[in-house]
Amino acid sequence: MTTSTTTTVLLADGGPAGVPACAGMDPDTFYPYPSEPGNRPTQAERDALAVCAGCPVRDWCLERDLTECPTTYQVVGVRGGMRQADRRALHVQRYGVQAPRRAEAGR
Repeated sequence: MTTSTTTTVLLADGGPAGVPACAGMDPDTFYPYPSEPGNRPTQAERDALAVCAGCPVRDWCLERDLTECPTTYQVVGVRGGMRQADRRALHVQRYGVQAPRRAEAGR
């Protein structure tokens, strides 16, 4: 059985209580060809977002992704109910292009 990245992390680090909606799904579902910022989501993105919509760990997934990605270039796919373009914009709003915590860790 294939598990998504989020499911694998939850199992490994004992994330929040609850089973992610992506459990048992093909991980490729969450890596669709991304739409451009400002454009409407592609059908593939909408399909992935629909899975996230009712997920009990959606907020945890989004927050984990934003804090674990050191640069906007590593924000890929659909996570936490947001598509790649929207998460990159949120990452820039919070941290700029490079997250300070991760920037310091590499020195």
